[in-house]
Amino acid sequence: MDHNEALRMQAAAKYVLGELSPVLREEYEEHFFDCTACALDVKAATDFLNIAREVLRQRPDIHRLRHSKRWRRARQFHPIKR
Repeated sequence: MDHNEALRMQAAAKYVLGELSPVLREEYEEHFFDCTACALDVKAATDFLNIAREVLRQRPDIHRLRHSKRWRRARQFHPIKR
């Protein structure tokens, strides 16, 4: 796999998400071990995924938040458009 093909198929994201076939995964690994740009893309995608998981784990209960006094007060100044 060459660099342009890796970019075209968004291989870094698919690699991190486990969406590449075994053959493509092996080809991409051979490529990104020698390509600094793709290795950085894999690291960035991995970091993003880990941070997103942590944020979602810590997400407050939306239902409780929407019925709080603070939420109603905020909506007075910034109404939600539907």
